[in-house]
Amino acid sequence: MKLHLKIINLEKEYFNDDVDLLNINTSAGELTILANHLPLITNIKISHMYIINDGVTYNYAIAGGTLFVSEEGCKIITSAIENAEEINEGRAQSAKKRAEERMKESDESIDMIRAEAALKRALNRLSLLGK
Repeated sequence: MKLHLKIINLEKEYFNDDVDLLNINTSAGELTILANHLPLITNIKISHMYIINDGVTYNYAIAGGTLFVSEEGCKIITSAIENAEEINEGRAQSAKKRAEERMKESDESIDMIRAEAALKRALNRLSLLGK
């Protein structure tokens, strides 16, 4: 039996298909979601996630978001998600450098929480590339 998975990012419906399983890191811990999973709503951490379908594993970098699991399936709403082929390494390296520079500044106008989140997103994307 398959799990229906829908992923929506800020730009569009990113994914909408049946899969064997979803593995994702949430505020409730690392979860593997299969068909007929109990209903659940939880926050997604900036992390890697993967989908397995017909014996093939698909890896993604996800920038956090919300996971909804219901009788109909699973829905993810996120600001950004990318597979390894979609990640621009140069852009991710630049984002990492900018975030690190912001965090080194002692300027009170710098929002450290946003800078830390930007750094986590950049490092997450680079780690999916093995960098």
